[in-house]
Amino acid sequence: MFRITSAAAIAALAAPAAADINYGPYTFHDNAFADRAEVNESGGFFVHGAATIDEALTGFTPDSGLFNIGSTSGADPFANDYTMHFDDLQAVDNAGPDIVLFDLRYSRDSYEVAVISGGTVSAFLFYDFTTQVNTGESQLGGDAVAWAVEIDLADYGVTTAEAIRFRAGPSDTSSGNPQADPTMAGVLNVPAPGSIAIVAAGALAARRRR
Repeated sequence: MFRITSAAAIAALAAPAAADINYGPYTFHDNAFADRAEVNESGGFFVHGAATIDEALTGFTPDSGLFNIGSTSGADPFANDYTMHFDDLQAVDNAGPDIVLFDLRYSRDSYEVAVISGGTVSAFLFYDFTTQVNTGESQLGGDAVAWAVEIDLADYGVTTAEAIRFRAGPSDTSSGNPQADPTMAGVLNVPAPGSIAIVAAGALAARRRR
């Protein structure tokens, strides 16, 4: 039995490592981005460069599509309550932010965000646009910069989360009907590069001692 376990650990060490993705000041594992997105209320929405909500809010690049949703500061008929699921890599509470929600700053958009842990939806916390981080990354075409809403699971009193639920708060814009422009969310608990190697080495050493 132990020999099989050691072999599995060695095989894991030999397997090619998944690539990391750098975006602004953040580094993500390549399976860290949201896998599914759904709307939780009736209403329309604008999706640019994508065919569906899933396409606009999931994938590898936070600037691949623009998704306009309703804002509490605008009297528009657009839906304003969405969930993004992390099926491949669950968020875990570590030091600092654990999940990042990206917004393209065509307008300065605030958000209300809840986390879903063990199937339970938390209370919504408010993230004002003044607290967001400028990533320096621009949307395709360069007409809007991506800003980051940093989400710390400790603020919600949970240690893990498999999804976030979000809705747009007030948007500060000088023209038109205010809408928020979310594009993506990603989990930040990237496994340490040497963690698999350490596990494999420990298993191999134990086998030799036997």
